[in-house]
Amino acid sequence: MKKCLITGGCEIINTKWLQNISKQYDYIIAADSGYKTLKKSGINIDIAIGDFDSLGYIPDDVKVLKLEVEKDDTDIMSSVRYALSNGAKEIAIIGGIGGRLDHTVANIQTLGFIADNKAIGVLIDENNEVRGLLPGEYEFGKRNGYSLSTFSLTDKVTGLCESGVKYSLDNAVLTNKFPFGVSNEIIDESAVISFEEGILLVCFSKL
Repeated sequence: MKKCLITGGCEIINTKWLQNISKQYDYIIAADSGYKTLKKSGINIDIAIGDFDSLGYIPDDVKVLKLEVEKDDTDIMSSVRYALSNGAKEIAIIGGIGGRLDHTVANIQTLGFIADNKAIGVLIDENNEVRGLLPGEYEFGKRNGYSLSTFSLTDKVTGLCESGVKYSLDNAVLTNKFPFGVSNEIIDESAVISFEEGILLVCFSKL
């Protein structure tokens, strides 16, 4: 697999949105009650992974990796490990934002784990997209009606440059103790973001 979509338990109102997102990925994992979300949207599931305490039963119509209830990893982290071990280079997680705050924080930290494993991690819902990135240069197209924010997931991000945005940066340093990069916006046709050290969170949020 190259691009993997993991869906956790969440209430998707716009099933067409989820269907369109799923078409961008070549492997679909249902994490526990994410099985119900995907089934409701008519999306084929390649494997269901979890202890299935949230779903309440073990699916019998798809491939299943059954986990113990008492474990160190969340069902989504177990799904991420499975995807990485099978060669995924981009992993998107739906159902990882909102709901329980502790799970949201855990999923943001999971983006750092994915980046450490040389893959791109993305948290997506209908109003937000959060990416965890390793040092390099990245280009993002303009998104009308969305803010652009950057945060340091590691102790610091150094050499940060942002152009094509309302508040540009040149060789800046972000730390994980102060939200200096919040609430920017793309004003050109695209923005270019580059940095030298750390793991950077790039967040698009609908205004």
